[in-house]
Amino acid sequence: MTLHKVYKKLRKSSRGQYLLLGFCIGLSVLLLTSFTLMYYGPTVQDFLPEGGDTRKMAMLLMGVTVVGCFIFTVYASGLFFRHKSREYGVMMALGLKKKELGKLLFQELSMVTAVSCLAGLVCAIPVSWVIWKIFELFIISNDQMIYRFGLAGFLPGILFSMLLALALGAAGRRFIRRSDIMEILRTQQKSEMVREIPGWTLPLGVILTVSGVLLGSGLPQFIARVLYISLPGIFNLVYLVSVSGIYLILLSIVSMNRARRNRKKYYKNLVSISLMRFNARAVTRNMCVSVLLLFVCCFAAFYGMQYSLAPDILDSQEGRGFSMHYPLEEKQIGKEEIGRTAQKYGLDVEDYSEHDGTNLVISRQVLDFNEDGTRYLKLYKEKEKTALFVSETDYGVLSGQKVSVEPGTYQTVTTTDYREFFEYVDGLSEVMNPDTKESWQLTFGGVLECDVLAAMSDPFAYVLSDEDYRKMTEGIGSEYMEHLVFFNVADINNSYDFAMDLLSQYVDRATNLSNHMGYWDIWEEKMAVQDGELYGYGEAIDMSMDNNMLLGDWKYAPAFNIITVQDRMQLISVYVMLSLYICLISLAAIGVMAYVRSVSVASDNRGLFESLKKLGADNRYQRKILKKQLAKIFQYPAAIGCGLGFLFSFAMDLFNDGRISGTERQALLILLGIILMVCVILYGVYRYSMRKAEQIAGI
Repeated sequence: MTLHKVYKKLRKSSRGQYLLLGFCIGLSVLLLTSFTLMYYGPTVQDFLPEGGDTRKMAMLLMGVTVVGCFIFTVYASGLFFRHKSREYGVMMALGLKKKELGKLLFQELSMVTAVSCLAGLVCAIPVSWVIWKIFELFIISNDQMIYRFGLAGFLPGILFSMLLALALGAAGRRFIRRSDIMEILRTQQKSEMVREIPGWTLPLGVILTVSGVLLGSGLPQFIARVLYISLPGIFNLVYLVSVSGIYLILLSIVSMNRARRNRKKYYKNLVSISLMRFNARAVTRNMCVSVLLLFVCCFAAFYGMQYSLAPDILDSQEGRGFSMHYPLEEKQIGKEEIGRTAQKYGLDVEDYSEHDGTNLVISRQVLDFNEDGTRYLKLYKEKEKTALFVSETDYGVLSGQKVSVEPGTYQTVTTTDYREFFEYVDGLSEVMNPDTKESWQLTFGGVLECDVLAAMSDPFAYVLSDEDYRKMTEGIGSEYMEHLVFFNVADINNSYDFAMDLLSQYVDRATNLSNHMGYWDIWEEKMAVQDGELYGYGEAIDMSMDNNMLLGDWKYAPAFNIITVQDRMQLISVYVMLSLYICLISLAAIGVMAYVRSVSVASDNRGLFESLKKLGADNRYQRKILKKQLAKIFQYPAAIGCGLGFLFSFAMDLFNDGRISGTERQALLILLGIILMVCVILYGVYRYSMRKAEQIAGI
């Protein structure tokens, strides 16, 4: 028999190991590429704002998932090499040189890696399409939400495949370079006994884990609010403290056993305790990756869920469902056009009111960055920009709220439950009429909440007493004035077509007077022109119904709640889909990794179970030992990973504004339900792994 035939027979006997390695490689590439095909597709990219928090969070979670998939694939390759060690030792004993063995190994690895990666890349296309269609059953499905294929999504998958190929090649090279035949032959039976672990390891691990989460999520906010210092991005490395803590917790759980205090109990469980300790390092690394993936799984689900729990503005009793503000000099649609359009759609207009507001130049205190971006500075900006002011009587009519403003004071109009750090609601100290240049000192008189009016002015809109408003706006030109229109319709839930028709009329009538970006300010532009400087927000925008970012980019965009809800639902759909898909990727990787580890426990200790059977151990005793090994692989990562995910989600909400809102409490309760569901899924994987492990161990 030739050497080639001998090697072919050995390869045939190890078919399961080739399939397992190929499956892990292909699954990793498939999960990553199917996600990036969706994420980098035109549909998602058109919805996500550039530089937004969702993009950053998606990339962060995806990065952690990539690391997890990479580690569990490399781990699967380690199992592959351990099973290949016996046949390679036999081949070396028969006289085959390392150079020839290395060539054979790299041919096999290249073939398995190439085929698996290619299969993962190709299958990612239909998988991402199917998953998108499944999500479409639960989210808005319209022309803007159609799945669109993007070639850019293949690039991360290709790069990941190349990285895997390099890592597997390096691992194979290290395996072949072993100089001792006996070392290769002993690889499959080699234990990884660790040194004695001191008793303080577990409490130290708990302290480090919790401290890393609390410091990473809370310290930047504390430092910013108390010391006015902006911590650099590298501070996020403090989360590595939690990673080291997780490792210590798992290492102490795997390597220590309190049964030692009870000698009878210790010797009764000696086999089970020793089995875990003999592979402590490998088991601990495996569990660490599972914990991180479970953390990503829980936090991704929580992050996406918070978008879907935003308050329903259609049911809000505050303000009006329809509002517009535009330059007083512009001839826009009014009561007549609104009534005629409403009649066309069988709707009744209610609570109609229209009044004028005035933009006055403000002087105020703000919190801003220094030039290096390292510290927050409390600055006084004098006559910097304008803000929208209305009288107390007009505000009462527009908002439906009764308000009384004392002369010489102002009340700040904010969004509901406003909790901003950089803008002071009481920071305004002086206003100036931009035409007469007359100034007045004002003091803070309180806060009013009106989402619609607050959105019309940056940083806030303000309310003055009737007498102060008349006095301060006297002699001001119409270019600084805006016309405000607020109203409702009787059946707002069926008013979408009416709102779109009205929006189309509004856009058609818009002129250059209102063709400005969202942060445009008339006084800032005048000062920039006066100083001979280029004004950064002076560009016009594309005012057309085809511009899907029109309502977000346009300073004078109307606020029609029914359209806002529709657009928000599309954005929420994208956010939730990305988050849930990362959750599914992580959960799939955890399931495969735990299953692979369970199978390896049974296969690596098959000889032990045979010896136990010869010594008289029945199936019940053997099953008990195996069950304890597999239960630890699932139980400890599930408890730590899910607990860490909940703790981080809680800390992020708490330190964001110093409180837990009703929506956040609801999200945390739902997260507990998701954690329970994840545990049920892992229990199902555990039951399946247990049955498979029993077959391999011959129980």
